[in-house]
Amino acid sequence: MSEVLIEATNMKKVFSGVVAIEGIDFELRQGEVHALMGENGAGKSTLSKIIAGIYQSDGGELKVNGKVENFASVREAVDHGVSIVTQEFSLLPDLSIAENIFLADKKYYKGGFLADKKAMAAQTYSLLALFGMEKTIDPYAKVSRLSVAQMQVIEILKAVSTQARVIILDEPTASLSVKEIEILFGIVRKLKAEGVGFIIVSHKINEIYEISDRITVLRDGRLILKGVETASLAQDELIRAMVGREVEDLYGAGSTGEKPDWTHAPVAFEARGITDQNNYVRDISFQVRQGEIVGFSGLVGAGRTELMRAIFNVDPRSGGQVLIDGQEITGRSIKASVAAGLGFVPEDRKTEGLIQELSVLKNVGLAKLAARGGAVLNRREEEADCNEMVRRMEIKTANIDLLVKNLSGGNQQKVLLAKWILLDPKVLIIDEPTRGVDIGAKSDIYAILRSLAARGMAIILVSSEIPEVMGVCDTIYVMREGRVTARLTAQEATEEKIGYYSTIGVEKA
Repeated sequence: MSEVLIEATNMKKVFSGVVAIEGIDFELRQGEVHALMGENGAGKSTLSKIIAGIYQSDGGELKVNGKVENFASVREAVDHGVSIVTQEFSLLPDLSIAENIFLADKKYYKGGFLADKKAMAAQTYSLLALFGMEKTIDPYAKVSRLSVAQMQVIEILKAVSTQARVIILDEPTASLSVKEIEILFGIVRKLKAEGVGFIIVSHKINEIYEISDRITVLRDGRLILKGVETASLAQDELIRAMVGREVEDLYGAGSTGEKPDWTHAPVAFEARGITDQNNYVRDISFQVRQGEIVGFSGLVGAGRTELMRAIFNVDPRSGGQVLIDGQEITGRSIKASVAAGLGFVPEDRKTEGLIQELSVLKNVGLAKLAARGGAVLNRREEEADCNEMVRRMEIKTANIDLLVKNLSGGNQQKVLLAKWILLDPKVLIIDEPTRGVDIGAKSDIYAILRSLAARGMAIILVSSEIPEVMGVCDTIYVMREGRVTARLTAQEATEEKIGYYSTIGVEKA
């Protein structure tokens, strides 16, 4: 039996009188990856943050390396060999990569000032080499110049730099490409072989089965499964434990009976020769029929989002045409796109899709308000629309006047979908439909998309998750470096084929 690094017994945490977790037992052994799973609000992050010193427990006992601890701060946890990488980055954009990684390392400073810049940069090179990024990222470069995926890597390197024996990764792959995930898991396995223990919080079930040794499941702040060997736990059992119900058809195909036969339906949408203003997305053409769900797959940076933004007139195009029901959208504005029957659900719901400080009511009505040219909607109409969408989308909210920022990620995503579905567009573009969404909400969203398709809506779906694209879409386009490299039917598509065309596949003629 491996040495126990973390032993939490009967843990409890209360926020403003509301019990977040209670009666939670958890154990992490040396050299293992232990997945902590559950829906949003299950208590995963709360337990993780208690172990990492961000929160202090209100009951129970935490042992680290066999000694009872109750860390008063993250610094104290780090000093005891426990580091956490949270979903919210803690990087300082105006400092260099090296300074961010070693900001709290006293050996590089004297009198509060940086004294050994070269040694810090050299150590940063060594860490970057773990990710194979020593030739592409300059340790002296400011963090503000990095992509989101690169920032995620730097956060992970910060944890590795502390020589922690316990590393907690909260949704570590949310912003990483397939290749970067492979590299991350390679590092996890390397450190695991050296005795480091990992706690991984993730919604991505396929990744959990790939990397974890054991799984613990929480639901509504209570312990459902404790430390079950991953190899012995069937996926349907895991999903049932997480959501408290059967999710027989995760991708929603069974929610509306047989899939609609779109193969002979009229063409609802056509893109001809789309080229964006930066000439990164070049000469892309495709069609979507009524009732068809067309997916776009590829690595981060392949140009999928740039293509959709150019189609919807968020960003200017240097060439190409967009047609709805055979009629070209002649205007080059978002308003013209909406007026023609096109809707667009962006990938970043928090900054581009929703206004966090507004209510569910106001957010649901945003697109309709814009479509009317800013004319004020009366309260009765707003309430009727919102209540209908809350019922139809099964949005869980205390009331429609609740600020949208107080909803779970899955329910925020449903509000964002509702905002556009309220307009009943002919064609809906949806970018990363389930990013940061738990398994129960994923199933609901897939069922919603199938239902919309069954009623004849044409749907264009962008996703970084290959199983999602394969499970939901009828036709799949693969992109690499701003070009389409393959068009696959659902029957032709495999993870291997999509991976091949995403990386080294030839361009499709």
